[in-house]
Amino acid sequence: MNFLNKNLTENWIIKLFKLTDQISAETFEMESNILLCIDRIEQLTELKAKAFDINYQSFYKTKSGFEKVLKSNKEVVYCFVDFDSENTKTYFSISNQMLSLNEKPEKGTIDFCLQISTKYCDKDSILELNRVLINELDFDYGYTTKLDSNYDSGTERKIKKGLFSTSVKIFEKDHIWTSTKINILNGTIKNLYPINYLNKSHLSNSEQKKIISEFGNLSEVNNRIYNWNLTDLEIEKLKKTKRTELKLVE
Repeated sequence: MNFLNKNLTENWIIKLFKLTDQISAETFEMESNILLCIDRIEQLTELKAKAFDINYQSFYKTKSGFEKVLKSNKEVVYCFVDFDSENTKTYFSISNQMLSLNEKPEKGTIDFCLQISTKYCDKDSILELNRVLINELDFDYGYTTKLDSNYDSGTERKIKKGLFSTSVKIFEKDHIWTSTKINILNGTIKNLYPINYLNKSHLSNSEQKKIISEFGNLSEVNNRIYNWNLTDLEIEKLKKTKRTELKLVE
């Protein structure tokens, strides 16, 4: 028996991306969208948001204080909201990094990452939450998977434990996705997951459309986003035989 893993639990990992240019990045309503995310997660999990970080430097421990500063802050580039994650393993972040750059690139992305312990919600609840977030925040691409609690939600790799600390390795492919995700409306897919959210560009290429139609289950989320569900066996087979045709980054 592996006593080191006896306390492992599973977490849902949800990542959603929205392609932006300078205008759409500046007009994206970070304040109202952050509050919407908090409200939806609290409703789903019955947990309460307890700690908040704005722009990597301002940390708040009351929701009222956080909301007051959020409303008065002219530019929110990044926000992290914690639902007592040390005990619940639940938190989310949202970033609009183009706002922080003096020289604006032609394209950027708004990135959303949510981790929720599976003990607070089942797959149907997660699918409904995703549907709401995609519709309300107008995301263009994303995915959902489950990982053991000894995995890092950012890199999706196992956390290495030392005697006095923990660490996660950063590899070159992490930087590749950072620079490639601006192509999510040109058919690019980060990787294959049990739940994938595709846009019409993923179906515009006849070869890619054929593969997607032959594997898994495809359904509409709205008039431009599709939910593509895959089994573990389908993911394994696609990675071995169809990686290039699917424009996988990882």
